[in-house]
Amino acid sequence: MNKNSISITSTDPLYDGTLRRRLIDKIPQLGDFDFADDVWYYRHKHRDSRAKLFYVVRFHKFNEPYKSLLKYYALIKTHSVFGIQQKVYYIAVFIGFLHENYPGVPLRNIRRDIINAYEYAISIDNNYKPNHKSALYRAISDFFKSLKGFRELPHTVPTKSINPFKQVHNPKNRIVPLNAIQKMDRAMKNMNVNIPLEFRTFYWLIRSFPNRGTEILSMKRDCLKAFYSEYTISIPSFKQNGGYYNPEMKAVPVIYSGHGKFVVELVKQLKSQTEKLLENYDLQEGDKTDYLFIGRYLTLHNDGNGNVDIRYNKNYKFVRNLNNIAMNRYLKSFAAIIGIVDENGNPYTVTSHQFRHNAVTDRMYQVGYTMEQIVKLTGHKNINMPSHYLHQLKERQKEVHLNIGELKGIENNAVSFKGRIMNLDTQTINFLSKDLNKYLTWEANGKKGVGICGDISGCNPKGTSILFECYACEWFIPRADYYDDYKKEHEYWQAVIERIGTDTRRASQLENAIRNISYLERIIEICEKGIEQYQTDRINKI
Repeated sequence: MNKNSISITSTDPLYDGTLRRRLIDKIPQLGDFDFADDVWYYRHKHRDSRAKLFYVVRFHKFNEPYKSLLKYYALIKTHSVFGIQQKVYYIAVFIGFLHENYPGVPLRNIRRDIINAYEYAISIDNNYKPNHKSALYRAISDFFKSLKGFRELPHTVPTKSINPFKQVHNPKNRIVPLNAIQKMDRAMKNMNVNIPLEFRTFYWLIRSFPNRGTEILSMKRDCLKAFYSEYTISIPSFKQNGGYYNPEMKAVPVIYSGHGKFVVELVKQLKSQTEKLLENYDLQEGDKTDYLFIGRYLTLHNDGNGNVDIRYNKNYKFVRNLNNIAMNRYLKSFAAIIGIVDENGNPYTVTSHQFRHNAVTDRMYQVGYTMEQIVKLTGHKNINMPSHYLHQLKERQKEVHLNIGELKGIENNAVSFKGRIMNLDTQTINFLSKDLNKYLTWEANGKKGVGICGDISGCNPKGTSILFECYACEWFIPRADYYDDYKKEHEYWQAVIERIGTDTRRASQLENAIRNISYLERIIEICEKGIEQYQTDRINKI
């Protein structure tokens, strides 16, 4: 074993005679705590605006030998501190299961039969969602693998090599709905609405640029730099900086006019407000003195007239670094005050991270940013995560593509089925019907003539050299007889997206595939409506 390596994820034995000592020697790099302490604050890892609780791992609920083993486990892991917190919590569930069902059985005697019993207990527990069950099993598997070779643990890893609980990807659309964001934009732009400056500035920064809330709230007061008619706003990135102590800085260019000027002026005003607060109030102990977002403790309420009533908590005589917890609380209160509800009329909860999804989409499909530019603005190292956002936003980007071409709604689009053309004027139908084969165009799933060119005077019936120019044309009449072939074509492009979505060299191909899927989904819907209309008309004639 390489004795210089502390964090090992393989199933090979980790333990040697010096490993425990070497792990304990890591502690000064992490914080000002001792191995014997039950509360570990990773102060040296706390470099952003997140609350202290995200950097604390607690062991006080455990007895020996579990407590020491979990501490060694925490020292081995190089996850985020919050990730280590979660792992420790999940392992605690397993320890509780052992105490209840196998009291007195030491960890070193854990075998597959006990793990299988735990797996069954998780599987029938309806308090855990599928992804939670997967995380519980993954944590104990990682625990046994990471500490393999410690004398308190079994010689072989007792868990299954493949997690029996599959993760379920949540297809939920994470963007803020259009009607909600428009209502919030109007209120936030209205300077007569009584909104705390720090909250308004945060909103417009996260609304305007695709950055994490933690990154925005970790900005320094000297974040603005002027350059002729434009400014740059320096925003730190922690998650994508390779784990180094200092953040990677992103310089976001902003033209000093229109909305850009509005945002820059908010930042300037907030800088002035923050400096005045620091002159008049003490800063909470341990907080960063050079941050832009520093504020008092406050809550937002409805003043009864549709405006915002700001109430400051007089119990706090100091100011603090603002964090995502505070901002999400403000967003929730603000949404309730201005009456934002979901499709069922219930209060809609808005979170800061949703704006990151909105910002990515707006730039790609309304402003025209490329995937590479989005990667630069978001601070990602590749297009995998931005593509994850796009996967959720397919309906939104389809709407944008179809609006660009001013295409008709699917209800009114011409369609052909079993030799009959529907939703087209009689004169054009009669003309096309004289020699329909003359106007057949393009192919899907390798089959030719899957559509009809309805522009009998202005376009070459053979179409263009680019297949999807026909699909994007309002004169294109899909033949619903080839419905299954269109679906096969859709499956092909969906597979392309999944295959190249993580390859930064193929970003333009990814965007092309997403565009193609947008048009294919529209054509498939048109075919479905056409088939339904054809069948309905036949029934009515009987």
